[in-house]
Amino acid sequence: MAKPINPNGPHIPVTTPSATGAGKAAAASAAFTEGAKGTSEGAKKGSAAVNISEGGRGRADAMAKALDIAKNTPDIREDRVADIKARIAAGTYQVDSGQIADGMLREAIKDHLATER
Repeated sequence: MAKPINPNGPHIPVTTPSATGAGKAAAASAAFTEGAKGTSEGAKKGSAAVNISEGGRGRADAMAKALDIAKNTPDIREDRVADIKARIAAGTYQVDSGQIADGMLREAIKDHLATER
């Protein structure tokens, strides 16, 4: 049997009508992956393309920036610890029970939402 000619170029597998569902899914995945690389060569060969909206790019940039800040923030903020120790020693440190309760509720809601997904 002759090998079918691939009109999409050599980078995208050819599926035949007798291909299984898994084979078709793998071919679609390969085509998507190749097209998502965003190379101009891939675009010329008719591969799939992904367009991300300005809002999506903005959210992705904001998420990357927040992640970078979180990665570069130390686990223990020595400046805050020193400040609180000094205020305790001076007798001026006051606990705001409302802020503590708000923080506990915020964390409980985050935990609840994270387990629902």
